Amino acid sequence: MNTSCQAAVLLLLLSGPAEASPSSSGDPLDQARWIPRINVGPLVVSDDHPVFDFADFSVKVDSAAIPVEARWMSGSTRWVRGADGLAVPLARLRVSVRAAPERVALRWRDRAILLQGGPDEAFTELFVPLLDGGEARLDLDGRPLTRVRVGARVASATLPAARHAIDHSCSPWRVTIAGLDDSLLSMNCRLILTGRIGSEEPLLDVRWAAAGVSLPGGSMPMTAQLRSGQSAKATVLGPDGKSRVVEISARLAPRWRRLRLAYGLGPYGLSSSAPTGNGTTGSVMLYANFRLRPEDNLSLRSFEAAVSQSPLNTVFFNNLGLYFAYDLARVLDQRLLITAMLGMQGVTFAPQGLSRKIYNEILFPQGLEATYVDAFGKKNRTLSGGMFLQPTTNKHYHNIWLRYGGRWFGELNYISWRSYDRSARMWGVSIGAPLAQLF
Repeated sequence: MNTSCQAAVLLLLLSGPAEASPSSSGDPLDQARWIPRINVGPLVVSDDHPVFDFADFSVKVDSAAIPVEARWMSGSTRWVRGADGLAVPLARLRVSVRAAPERVALRWRDRAILLQGGPDEAFTELFVPLLDGGEARLDLDGRPLTRVRVGARVASATLPAARHAIDHSCSPWRVTIAGLDDSLLSMNCRLILTGRIGSEEPLLDVRWAAAGVSLPGGSMPMTAQLRSGQSAKATVLGPDGKSRVVEISARLAPRWRRLRLAYGLGPYGLSSSAPTGNGTTGSVMLYANFRLRPEDNLSLRSFEAAVSQSPLNTVFFNNLGLYFAYDLARVLDQRLLITAMLGMQGVTFAPQGLSRKIYNEILFPQGLEATYVDAFGKKNRTLSGGMFLQPTTNKHYHNIWLRYGGRWFGELNYISWRSYDRSARMWGVSIGAPLAQLF
């Protein structure tokens, strides 16, 4: 990569991903960013939120002097993410009145909604945040006509997982909520570090909202802040109108460690310009990640991969990397992460083993990695793949990997290096496990 390209990439990284500024309006459509979807036949990637049943949400029209109708639009449910990160479901409610549109005024969430239609019927569609509900007021010729009220009933689904939208940001901490098995809810999490580096403690900020659930004073959504070994409890009014106790808990360590080390072992194939030691061999992998932010969107990372049948007597190949990792983008409901990696690689090549002549070389390949969080519907499991490339004439370097798992993970890896008449290629599978956490 030439100097101008590297400067352009660095400028892009420092500028960060562009985000639209949140609107000051109280309308959830203004404050939210639409959650993208990718449809592949019957498969919907990233849209794993519960599909709510409209039967769980009552729509009542008070008595009126003329016919007024309100009904849900089939298939209109959409999930949006607000400025606080909480994902909420919206659905369209069609309201129609047997009157000319210019005679009718509708007020909804501090806004006046204009109606359309002909001389005998006026209608409009409202975006209703299902977890909040609400009330629309209709006037006819400047006088009160009726009210349309949206509320939540006790959920009809049978399993809590079918109606609890617990965001992937809560997966690492295994957040659970008890006492609302009959309610539709959404929850997201944000980790906050308190104290200084070396003695930091994690504080988990949990934001949640549930349909038909509120504090006795009527406020929602709600926030809980959790520390290690402690749960949060509150007395709320449920969708059945009865008082109940809700408990939120999470698995948090008493200390936050920024540096995480892991190792991997597995069979590899080795092909090189050396005369001996090629073929099937063992491999040793080491990984390090120093998080500059708790979300791991800015970090210093390192890896080491070594293969040899007999390190002292046959060909030995080692690849050491140190790089700066920065998230370029988070898409598909922030579950797909695109990470840029800038840094350097060190290659050690000993054609006849470490007891003989050793060649060392410094390379500067640039890399990208894509990570999919909670892959295949498995909480706290990630699927990631990436590559480092340096396709120059005399010096060639490729490093391509595919990894899946959590604390324990499996990895497929291919590394190819060539420098003039010296070359080595390694490929294989390894199983990785945590080694230590420091600082």
